[in-house]
Amino acid sequence: MIKGVVVDGLTAYAKNVSTGRFQEEVNLDVYLSGVKGEESLLYIKVFHGRKPYYRPWVEFYGISGNIKLETGLIEYFDSILEHELLSLFSQFMGPGGNIFVEYYNDEETSRQLERGFPPPVTRLGYRLFKLGFTWFKDWYFPEGFMEGGQKLQGEKPMNEEVRNRHLKETYVEAAAFLKKWEPLGINEKYIARAVERAKRILS
Repeated sequence: MIKGVVVDGLTAYAKNVSTGRFQEEVNLDVYLSGVKGEESLLYIKVFHGRKPYYRPWVEFYGISGNIKLETGLIEYFDSILEHELLSLFSQFMGPGGNIFVEYYNDEETSRQLERGFPPPVTRLGYRLFKLGFTWFKDWYFPEGFMEGGQKLQGEKPMNEEVRNRHLKETYVEAAAFLKKWEPLGINEKYIARAVERAKRILS
């Protein structure tokens, strides 16, 4: 991130790097730049873990959904930029690794989770599911002011047995969702998109 990640002619990079609350924690202030100028994109907090007690995790928060650069308005959610950043961090997370992604500015994910959709059929949840995260928790009501806004947690399975159990649970959830919501999603895009994801999961 210090060197920068180039996507479609834009560079996302960590402009400021600082130590967090613990020696294993690092804070990244991520900016997006084009030909000229830069804008704040998001913040990333990385916890490297503390064996044998705590496993590594990463958190994406303070996400700017739309970034205005000289090339125009850049949309972050559901973009190749979002995919590349999530992929970059997820590939270094081993069994039991967790990711937390704030979603309150992500309209589609917010509406789907508010309706009680299973996380893997939501926009963000499906993206994390495809990156190997198989267990999810919706932190829709943070317990204090230190946790930040609403966020979706994804966890990678500890082993193949756990992975298979998670996938079976996801299959059951997706099938139940499809039965209930498919007839209602004809004219509403966020339902229709979730229905399509559920079908892909079942296949």
